[in-house]
Amino acid sequence: MTRNKLWFSDKAHSGTTMTGNLMVIRYDARRQCIEGLRLVARHGIHSFESWDWKPEVIIHTFNPHVELYADDPIVKIDPGLYAQHNSVKEEVLMNTGYSRGVKSMIALCRGLPPDRQSNAMVVWPPWIIPAKERVRNESRHLFRGEGHRPSTLSDASDSAFRIRKWVELGGIGAPVGVHIGEDVMTFSTVPDEYYTASREKPWQGIWVGDYSGHGCEFLLLIQRAVDHESGPPKASIESPHRHHYGIEDSRYSLDLPVEVGEDGTYAGRLEAIKLTGDPNVPRGEFTWVAEDIGPAGLLRVAEERIFRGARVVRSLGHSAARDFRNGAFSSS
Repeated sequence: MTRNKLWFSDKAHSGTTMTGNLMVIRYDARRQCIEGLRLVARHGIHSFESWDWKPEVIIHTFNPHVELYADDPIVKIDPGLYAQHNSVKEEVLMNTGYSRGVKSMIALCRGLPPDRQSNAMVVWPPWIIPAKERVRNESRHLFRGEGHRPSTLSDASDSAFRIRKWVELGGIGAPVGVHIGEDVMTFSTVPDEYYTASREKPWQGIWVGDYSGHGCEFLLLIQRAVDHESGPPKASIESPHRHHYGIEDSRYSLDLPVEVGEDGTYAGRLEAIKLTGDPNVPRGEFTWVAEDIGPAGLLRVAEERIFRGARVVRSLGHSAARDFRNGAFSSS
């Protein structure tokens, strides 16, 4: 867990499926435990400016405050937590200890081999997020079945796990052991090479976006290189959602170096994927895509004061009605 510091979930801490969570896992040497804390962001100071090039458009700027929320950890693994558990199938009760009556158990996941994957499966992480391993993420019985749990340690995924949470009632008027609101969150990680910026991929990373009334959301920005030897465009099992939207083919690669022109401009695609979402466009979906940030996608070089010198490229913005209805991409 601590080797992969950033983890994101299919559901929020409250169980909301649209928003998700972004969590940082670290080892606390003082308390000798592994702890997973939510990464949260607040808007900070807002400002508004008109855009000279399009006066009807208002530009919002903000200064987000990003911090770890330490009052209510999602994961807390104390020394000896697994000492009494001899099977990788078992769910282990954690002593998070902050929310009274709320119980949390952590469970390992069975990895899904590539030869058993299909586009029809619901998996975590979603297909559009690069991952070394995926797990199934649909269950009518809250992942209690044997098929979701590893039989041996070699079956266990080292890039995904689950948290089962519920409220346990007790005391006056309520029998001990009554479970209310039981739910399961699935967490996965992104390999750090896909969100670490470099000279060839300076915009790649984890970013904070201002989504107005929805608040701040965390985005995964990925730069993909053009693969000149890929042949004609074709759909890929790695990205059925992109193919569905008509913005995915095999011409782009994560593994090839990005082309940099003599004038310092970059080619290839830049895509922003939500790690946390909102009731309109949820986590695990594109929020925008610039198909080519090189010469092929260039519209103009901005001369207006607010963006002077910036290269303006073609892009697609993702919008939807509440509950992710009527989702569509529009040119911008």
